[in-house]
Amino acid sequence: MAVLYRKYRPKSFEDIVGQEHIVTTLRNAIKMGEVAHAYLFSGPRGTGKTTMARVLTKTLNCQDSKEKDGVCLSCSVCAGIDNGSFIDLIEIDAASNRGIDDVRALKESVQFAPNQGIFKVYLIDEAHMLTKEASNALLKMLEEPPVHVIFVLATTEPHKLLPTIISRTQRFDFRFLTLEEILGRLKNLTNKEKRKIDDGVLNLVAGASGGSLRDAESILGKIFSLNNIEESEIRKLLGATDLASISNFIDFIIENNKEAVLKYINDMVSGGEDLEQFINSSIDYVRKLLFLKLSPSSEVLISGNLTKEELKKAKIQTTGLTEKKIYGIIKQLLEAVNNIKYSPMPQLPLELAVIEIIGE
Repeated sequence: MAVLYRKYRPKSFEDIVGQEHIVTTLRNAIKMGEVAHAYLFSGPRGTGKTTMARVLTKTLNCQDSKEKDGVCLSCSVCAGIDNGSFIDLIEIDAASNRGIDDVRALKESVQFAPNQGIFKVYLIDEAHMLTKEASNALLKMLEEPPVHVIFVLATTEPHKLLPTIISRTQRFDFRFLTLEEILGRLKNLTNKEKRKIDDGVLNLVAGASGGSLRDAESILGKIFSLNNIEESEIRKLLGATDLASISNFIDFIIENNKEAVLKYINDMVSGGEDLEQFINSSIDYVRKLLFLKLSPSSEVLISGNLTKEELKKAKIQTTGLTEKKIYGIIKQLLEAVNNIKYSPMPQLPLELAVIEIIGE
């Protein structure tokens, strides 16, 4: 099976998920004939910067589409961009081609007219990795580029780019996708692959992706190769902590039951639980309790991460906690997760944390 994020890479603006604000602006610019000579696509990894650049290139060069801001998906340009044979899309990895000589070679290349399309598009990935000298040379090209050339600079760290480079580009900030957006995409891919996977498993995948669609699709691809796609097995694969375990842990704290919570921690260690992952997951869970405590309306913000039963239990737990207590739990757990890597016994920082919490 081909890697999912490659097999189902969006081929048109309509296929792109989660970056509607960028899609709308680019399509309007194409319709109005106001395409910029240089773009800066900045944002977290796995959010579609390279894909957006390829779709933009395809849309600008496709000559068979009925819509100016659309693509036909069947002409030689569309097919060439999809299979990597379109020579007027030049992708440059600035992490390995970051020197002044590389940019000088680029300067010579931009002078030549397109071979297959209307525009030559230079996609410079990880643009922040360019050296100072190379960045200055690139700046000169951005000031007066040939009319047939468009630059797309993609970066996860825009603050490392020269301010003068940023000022000569049209900047678009990509965002992490929401849980709902990722879930919708995963369900769509699961249907296309004619696979049946429980919503609980897809929720785990979406949560583990951290908002990166590419990561979510990569994890889903691994799951497709498994014989057993039970939620418990997927939790082990992802290193995810069972939410019931965290909820029980919080119950002991609410009850001020030191003996029970210390035994619970040691039982987890004996059972091979990754305590660092458990603490991180617990921090995330208590953060949700804080939202619920501060404002019941925040239920909408966190309901996508919890089942109805889990949400009901969380709301009950907030009644047994004060805001101050929740602050204290988060503070102590943060200290514990920072100290765990330096501790001679992995459970000791967590044990000290809960003793401190219950003693408050």
